[in-house]
Amino acid sequence: MIIRNMQTLSTTITYLTETWICRERVTKRHRGYTESFRSIVNEHEHKLEKGADGDSRLVKSILQYKDYRNSSFVDTEYEAMSGSILEPDPMRSKRKLSQAAAAEAKEAREAINAHRRIVTQEERCQFCFNNQSRPKHLTLSIANSCYLMLPPWDAIVHGHCLIVPMQHEGASRNLDEHVWEEMRNYKKCLLQMFAKHNRDGIFLETAINLSRQCRHCLVECIPLPPNNAKQAPLYFKKAIDEAEDEWSQHDAKKLIDTSVKGLRGSIPKNFPYFHVEFGLQAGYVHVIDNERAFEADLGCNVVIGMLNLPVEDMHRKRKLQTYDQQKKAAENFQDAWDPYDWTKMLDD
Repeated sequence: MIIRNMQTLSTTITYLTETWICRERVTKRHRGYTESFRSIVNEHEHKLEKGADGDSRLVKSILQYKDYRNSSFVDTEYEAMSGSILEPDPMRSKRKLSQAAAAEAKEAREAINAHRRIVTQEERCQFCFNNQSRPKHLTLSIANSCYLMLPPWDAIVHGHCLIVPMQHEGASRNLDEHVWEEMRNYKKCLLQMFAKHNRDGIFLETAINLSRQCRHCLVECIPLPPNNAKQAPLYFKKAIDEAEDEWSQHDAKKLIDTSVKGLRGSIPKNFPYFHVEFGLQAGYVHVIDNERAFEADLGCNVVIGMLNLPVEDMHRKRKLQTYDQQKKAAENFQDAWDPYDWTKMLDD
């Protein structure tokens, strides 16, 4: 009798185990799987009825006690466990839709706010091409997406000029490809003009405060005597290595050589950086770790020190020239630039 009861108990445990395994299997099936717990239970009961004995009656009594014969109970439990797979809860679907709508509304608000910030900056920024207060008398050449101008402040040396994108953008790294190529065309032609006067050229850019879009992208073009140009990489390497020693928050590489990958292949978009190019074949970029502490005029100060210009020029605010001085300087530069102005081809 004891042995028979143990066999009965074993049969019961085996059946319940199989039922729960099938239950788990069903809940993990995809949406189109339609087998319910009721059909599984009926299948097992049918097998037991073929050899109805004390064991089967014991199992049936257990099933009846657990409400497995109640089809509504089985289906309700199944739907509760797997409703998200077969038929999602309507309230849950509504919540998901409301969350998606809220996310879309948030993105729309952020886009609108970003657009408003850019419009506001364009109205204030003297380098945005559509700004009516832009110093038009300093403009030397206009392409489709960028232009060449003289700086409104005192030039470091004769021939110092700026390449400026028309739209308000804080970094040349973030510009579209066609704008980048136009700016590169300006660099090529400027190097030809500098070479005519026995000068080499370097190009400087400091991109900071990109999230606030409060600075317009400017690439400063500065001609140097050949001897100074050869020493320039050493000067800039030393300056960049020392730039953030006391402020750096991590051990990131301070100096990245751009001679192989160029600026666009060396750092990702939206990173603050200082970039110097020696001609078009070599250069360094430094990812700025602490924008507040970084010296925005680092590049120009290195040039001032390299050329042994007055030290006080490094630390004072850039002095604006008078309108007559600016206009005269633009006329003189225009005469030298005219034979190399590549934008004339755009009119043909």
